[in-house]
Amino acid sequence: MGWQDRDYRDAGRSRGGAWLRRVFGNGENPFSWAVPLFTAFRIRVKVHVLFVVLVISQLIWSASRDTIGVGYMAMGMGLLFVIVLLHEFGHCFACRWVNGDADEILMWPLGGLAMCRPPSSWRAHLATAVGGPLVNVLLLPVFGFALLALGKGWESVIFNPFSPRSPLSAMDSWAMVGLWWAYYTNLILLAFNVLCPVFPLDGGRILQSLLWARMGYDRSMDIATRVGLVGAGVLFVLGMVGGQTTLMAIGIFGGMTCWYERKRLAFMGDAGGFAMARMTAESSHRERTAFAKAAKKQASEREERARAQREVDQILEKISREGMGSLTKKERQTLERASKP
Repeated sequence: MGWQDRDYRDAGRSRGGAWLRRVFGNGENPFSWAVPLFTAFRIRVKVHVLFVVLVISQLIWSASRDTIGVGYMAMGMGLLFVIVLLHEFGHCFACRWVNGDADEILMWPLGGLAMCRPPSSWRAHLATAVGGPLVNVLLLPVFGFALLALGKGWESVIFNPFSPRSPLSAMDSWAMVGLWWAYYTNLILLAFNVLCPVFPLDGGRILQSLLWARMGYDRSMDIATRVGLVGAGVLFVLGMVGGQTTLMAIGIFGGMTCWYERKRLAFMGDAGGFAMARMTAESSHRERTAFAKAAKKQASEREERARAQREVDQILEKISREGMGSLTKKERQTLERASKP
């Protein structure tokens, strides 16, 4: 067909459809409904559609009477966005530092999600988990010393975090309010991420990595997800009592993630770990020793298969979000090895 024979009436609609496909993907995975913002350090930053809706609704709500106002709400949400984004970049840089892959950050209503794929070792996973809170640790003295240097007393940096109104009321300009709010937001994010042992929050991932070093991946995930389910329940109850819907949502998300991980572990497991219990007392010492070695080898092979399967699952998830063209050379090689019979 020549160019003169083509119908260009739907060209504008095609461009609009292409944009919608770029934002919503195939529409089946809600996590893929995101608007691309920019790419920095070979890391794509996207904002989830629900996050955009949340920002707009908060700004509309703040325009009503007896609230903090649109200006302060916009400033507070902007600072929160930047600090969370820096936190997620910390995870990505730490993952790359241990020779892992990290190429995307998704900002969504419950915070940020760094798409990190560290090597399958407890040290690599621990370094990746610590990378985010480390950014908050480095920012804390920067904001704190800035407040002190601008004439605010120690009461502006050392206070009861559950009662921030007193130091906030001492700020006498937009700039000072913004600086103090950045300090307070960074402090709360650091404490919340580290002190809440709810998988997949940073505290839960740090706990799982430390347990992994002592008792292996499967057992560490079993304990970390059990602790995470309890912690998620506590967060949900605290959010319900305090009327904090965000806290309730985090509790639900953490509980669902822990439940999913437990189901995945159960699916990957087999009866090999229980075979030792079925050995009879009449077995000789040599037979028990040989069986113990075989069971240990089987456990090692099972963990290696689980590690390889996790890598393939991560690559397939990436393909479903962004297509085959987004894969790195290393990821393509991993997928080719997995597809060989």
